[in-house]
Amino acid sequence: MPSVAPRAEPDAVRNMAVMTGKLGLDTAPAAWPTGVSLLAQAIASCQRCEASEVCADWLARAPKTIELPPEFCANASEFKRAKKQ
Repeated sequence: MPSVAPRAEPDAVRNMAVMTGKLGLDTAPAAWPTGVSLLAQAIASCQRCEASEVCADWLARAPKTIELPPEFCANASEFKRAKKQ
């Protein structure tokens, strides 16, 4: 009987990296368009998010590039603001 690997738990940091990558945003602190303190707040918000599983599933199904984050994203407004700058 083949063994099945356990499903990996969604990782908020990985989700944020994938999301910002799809949005075309560079998460290097010096490059974050709205400032390093807002990047730190976005990371903390993502780590506290209760939708990490939903987010991981959404990211797995999303196109390679996106213009806007999904509305359920706790950082949707920050990501939109960063995209505008």
